[in-house]
Amino acid sequence: MANVSLSTGEVKKAFWFVSANTIVIGVVVGLIRHYVFKADATAALLVGLVSGMSWTSLISLWAFGRPWTWGWLAWMTGRPIIHGVWFGYLDTSYESNDESVGKRIPIAFVIKQTFLTYSLLSYTERQDSVTLAETLDVDDKHSTVHLRYMYRFQIMRSTERKQTTGAGELKLIESGTKLKGHYLTDSPTHGSIELVFVQRDVDGIDTFKAVRSLYDARFSTPAAARAPAYPKQKA
Repeated sequence: MANVSLSTGEVKKAFWFVSANTIVIGVVVGLIRHYVFKADATAALLVGLVSGMSWTSLISLWAFGRPWTWGWLAWMTGRPIIHGVWFGYLDTSYESNDESVGKRIPIAFVIKQTFLTYSLLSYTERQDSVTLAETLDVDDKHSTVHLRYMYRFQIMRSTERKQTTGAGELKLIESGTKLKGHYLTDSPTHGSIELVFVQRDVDGIDTFKAVRSLYDARFSTPAAARAPAYPKQKA
């Protein structure tokens, strides 16, 4: 599901981005028409502004509709980048008699993002999750970015068959290279998630095995060996 979610600051920066491009293109076109083609200054300026609006519309449609991977454009518009392949671990209370968070499960995220929309798919070795809704919230006051999402998955085991929904909240940290936070489900289970950025390209990456292979290849050691050792927490 592709959702639209922009903060007030992001809307303002996007407006200034469009306005600045319109003015710059308009002035350049106007000056060329006036000095090169000897057009009247007023007429040249009007034609320049019309050209500026037209070209800016085309540029904006292209820039805001493409995968959100350009750092300079993200900086200019205030829209953070989460687009890409992510891999990490969740510590869960699932199958724990005392609901302690101790069982570790590898998990992969594939996030597709444009300026206006984004979608999230998550994979584990046993199951895939369908995301129902996502929001990307930017707190300008504290300079923090939070990814919040709701998802659904099916538990298909010999002793248990049911459909479960959950919600997670992850914070973008360490210069955009990690996502870390918590989740809970209506099972009820709960736990924490920590993911590391693997790569921007998401084309053709749609399985847990594919993400795991990319992670292992990039970091040169087996994923399991890189997992930080957290002590088990009691409920």
